[in-house]
Amino acid sequence: MKEKELLIIISILAGAWLGNKLKLPSGYLTGGMIAGLIAKAVVSANVPAGGALSIVSQVLVAYVIVSNSDIDVVKRHPEAVLIALGYIAVLTAFCFGLAVVLNKVFHFDMKTAIFATAPGGLSGMALSMTEGGAETPISMMFHLFRMILTLVLTPFLASIFAR
Repeated sequence: MKEKELLIIISILAGAWLGNKLKLPSGYLTGGMIAGLIAKAVVSANVPAGGALSIVSQVLVAYVIVSNSDIDVVKRHPEAVLIALGYIAVLTAFCFGLAVVLNKVFHFDMKTAIFATAPGGLSGMALSMTEGGAETPISMMFHLFRMILTLVLTPFLASIFAR
């Protein structure tokens, strides 16, 4: 492993630790992403990805989602299903509209624009945009900014408006 790659990996681990210690929302994820991206920008290098790492990360994300899900909530609140489906339809249509704007104004190819604006979690979107053939770095930039801002701003906004 090259020195630059090792520096990025160490930065991700140190950022994850610091993010947790600073009590950032999703501290390990947020801190690790921010520190890793800063290190990546400074040293201008990449870390290995794909293959087995992609499979392991997909399985771990699936595990976390399943372990944190409560299927009984649908039984307790069946009215939420139609609301959720409506919300998803409106959000998807809005995001598709944003994709058209990216395509027309900034000349991103439509596949990349759709993946860049699609609602979804960072890990799932990263995997699907790579497998879907989009320009992953462009689409990923949109999701990274969205995710970091969402992770930092949502708890702050919730504390203000939940009073």
